[in-house]
Formats: sequence, C-alpha cells, structure tokens
Amino acid sequence: MRLDWLEGPGSAGGPLHRLDARVKLAAVVGFVLAVVLVPMGSWRPLGIAGMVLAGLVGLSGVAPSLLLRRIAALMPVVVVLAAVIAPTHPKASALGAWAVGGTIVAKNALTIGAILLFARVTCFRSVLGALSWFRVPPALVATLHLMYRYLFVLSDQLGRMARARRSRSFRRSRWAEWPLGAGLIAALMLRSFERGERVHAAMLARGWDGTVRSLDGPDRPETLPPT
Repeated sequence: MRLDWLEGPGSAGGPLHRLDARVKLAAVVGFVLAVVLVPMGSWRPLGIAGMVLAGLVGLSGVAPSLLLRRIAALMPVVVVLAAVIAPTHPKASALGAWAVGGTIVAKNALTIGAILLFARVTCFRSVLGALSWFRVPPALVATLHLMYRYLFVLSDQLGRMARARRSRSFRRSRWAEWPLGAGLIAALMLRSFERGERVHAAMLARGWDGTVRSLDGPDRPETLPPT
C-alpha cells in the first residue's frame, strides 16, 4: 500500500509549498466552508470555486492528473450518497433530483480536491504546528501525530500479510478473494490493537507525558517547522 500522497511536498516546490502552513490551513477551511454553504442548484459559485481551485493547482506545480485520479477514486462513494440523498432532499421538488444530486457531487469534488491539494503542498509536521497555533486541544494534535506516524507501520504490516496470503493461495477468482481479504483486515485490526498496547506501555516507560517531541524540540506554535 502506497502512502506517498500523505508525505507532503517533494523536492520541487512551488509558491504554495513555501507559504506559511497557518495561512494554508485557514484558506482551505474557508474554501471548504464557502463551498458547503453554496445553495443547491447555484452553479455559478461552484464554477467560480472550481476556477479558483484550478488556478491554485496550476500555481502549486502539482500534476492535475494526480489530483484527478485521487478525486475519481473517491467519487463512486459520493455518487452513491448523492443518489440516496437527492430524491428525499427538501429542494428536490423545486429543483429536481438531478440538480440536487449534481450539486452534491460537485461540492464533494471541490472540497476533496482542495483537501488533497493542501496535503500535497504542506508537510504533516507543519500542519500539526498550525493546529497548535490555532489552539486545537493538545490531545487531538498528539493523536493525529501518532496516527500519522504509525499509519506507515500498519501499511507495511498489511503489505507483508498480503504477500504471505498470496504466497499460500493459488485462487485467481476475485470473488474468492473477498473472504480472504475480510479475514486479512480482521487480523490486521487485532494486531494493530495489540501493537498499540505495547507501544503505549513502552512510551509510558520512557516518560511519555502527552507532549509530542522531536529532535528539533517540542512543536510549539512559536517554532513552527518549515513547510
């Protein structure tokens, strides 16, 4: 499982990469709220938001095809939700279910694109520093930090388990793979729970007090790491 899209900007950074993480975080939250508050059937504001997002993508230097692939991977879930919500929406009688469903899909595509772009141009440590500056509870910041750090560990564990399963299974049918995949996920959850307990006990033994520290010192708001 590849998690390279979580790792933030690469070596070739554009103007958005160098922008302060606090500014980018406030901007993406404002953009998402503005898109969510657009009334159903109002296509002009959504078109303007789409042009703004496209301009930011061009300014960032991120390949549009990369973002489009990530958005397309999530669209089936969005389309299903829109198909369920649109017929019973209060605006469906006046605008039509198709207009309501299309608005839901467009809003989700714009917000997902903005969040993915933010993730591509901002390293995760800078995001945590920005959250601390905005007075987000330290427990939540520490939880996000540890979740991000051990997500890669669990990804490697899942990859090893999947390779072991493939080496012991000669089935080619995709339908036959579903029960095995479900068992794999269940085993991963159990191993993750056990590993979490061991990691927590080891952290307590080493003096963990809830403060996230690094080689550069604690992530304090006044010493935000560079983007």
